[in-house]
Amino acid sequence: MRQTEAIFTRWGAQSLMVAKFIPGFASVATAMAGVLRVPLWRFIPADAIGAALWSGVAIALGYIFRNAIDDVLTVLQEFGKIGLVLIVLAFFAYLFWKWLQRKRFIRQLIMDRISVDEVRRLMDEGRLGMVIDVRSPMSQQVTGRIPGAVTVDPQNLKFDLIAVEPQSEVVVYCACPNEATAAKVAKALIQHGFKRVRPLHGGIDAWIEAGHAVEH
Repeated sequence: MRQTEAIFTRWGAQSLMVAKFIPGFASVATAMAGVLRVPLWRFIPADAIGAALWSGVAIALGYIFRNAIDDVLTVLQEFGKIGLVLIVLAFFAYLFWKWLQRKRFIRQLIMDRISVDEVRRLMDEGRLGMVIDVRSPMSQQVTGRIPGAVTVDPQNLKFDLIAVEPQSEVVVYCACPNEATAAKVAKALIQHGFKRVRPLHGGIDAWIEAGHAVEH
């Protein structure tokens, strides 16, 4: 989501012409155009060109490589059972790799969360070192952010956190299920030497629902 927002923010309605060629981007590009109030006279031509390119490329590739499909089927028949075994082994290897990724991801999520009320209390007492927002600028523009929060790009932690004191209390928040991105960033910060880092339970949505102010 962060990557697709960055693409749309940079290229605007023109990105719709290639949106269908970018995995995941086509699913949210139209909604982003609505959020950013792209005029219809810009949206409709760009989206129409994108649809024409997508279908045209598929038709062209099918026509050019129509004979290659028969060749592939012939090769698979020659491999016989060996080819089938290789395909099955590759499939189970893929499943095993995805299972390992899921286990690592779950370990990242099993971290101490901090509640909205506790964050508010630490702020009032002046004991909160830093609040970090790891959402994209577009998301922050739509909902606002916690007052005083700094924006950190999860891909450039070393550069964005130079001024943050590693010994201070740090709260990280996002707007995703189970605070997934915040948990990833919190774990990365701990690996970089930060002593006390906790994801905000419920993220920015919980902060807003509690009635606390946001800044834009």
